[in-house]
Amino acid sequence: MTQELIERTLAGDESAARQLHDSHYPAVLRLAHMLLQNLQDAEDATQDAFVYAFRNLARYDQERASFATWLKVIVTSRCRDRQRRQRFHWLSLQRLTESGIEPEDETDDHQPDTAFELVGMQQMIWDALNQVPRKSRQALILRFFGQLSYREIAQALDCTISTAKSRVGYGLRTLGQILGSEAGAALGYHFGDAK
Repeated sequence: MTQELIERTLAGDESAARQLHDSHYPAVLRLAHMLLQNLQDAEDATQDAFVYAFRNLARYDQERASFATWLKVIVTSRCRDRQRRQRFHWLSLQRLTESGIEPEDETDDHQPDTAFELVGMQQMIWDALNQVPRKSRQALILRFFGQLSYREIAQALDCTISTAKSRVGYGLRTLGQILGSEAGAALGYHFGDAK
C-alpha cells in the first residue's frame, strides 16, 4: 500500500501524497516530540522532515528501509539540527500527556487500575530518562519508542553501529542505576529486550 502511494505521489497524485502524509504524520510527530520535548518545535521538525521527504521521494529506496523508518531517520536529523541551535528542556511524562501526545499502547485493556499503574510506571521511567545523558537518551528513544534498528540509529545520529549499541547499553545501565531495585521490572515492562 505504501509503495503504491509513493508511486502515485511521484506521478503527481496529490491525494496519494496527502494519504502518505496523513498515515505517517502521527508517528513522526510523536518521535519528534519525544526527542525535542516541545510541541511547536516538534511540529516544525516534522514539517521540515515531510518537506524534505517529498522533495527527495524519488531517492527513497524500499530495499534499504521501510518508508516509516526513512521518515524517522529524517525527522531525527531535523531534531538534532534544532538541538544544536538551542538548548531544550526535557518535559516530564505529565506535560507530555497534557499536550496530547501519548505513547501508543493498543494492547492495554484500559481498566482504571491498570491505567493508573501504567501511568505511575511511565512517570517513573520518564523521570529517570530525563536524567540519562542526552546522547544515550536519544538512542534509547529511537530504539524503544522509534523502534529503529542499531543500523538505523547509527544513521540517524551520525555515529557507528557500535557507538549506537554502546549508547543504548549505557543508557539502560544508567536507567537501572537511577531506578534502583525497581529497574528490572520497569525496564522489562517498558523497554523489552535490548538486542
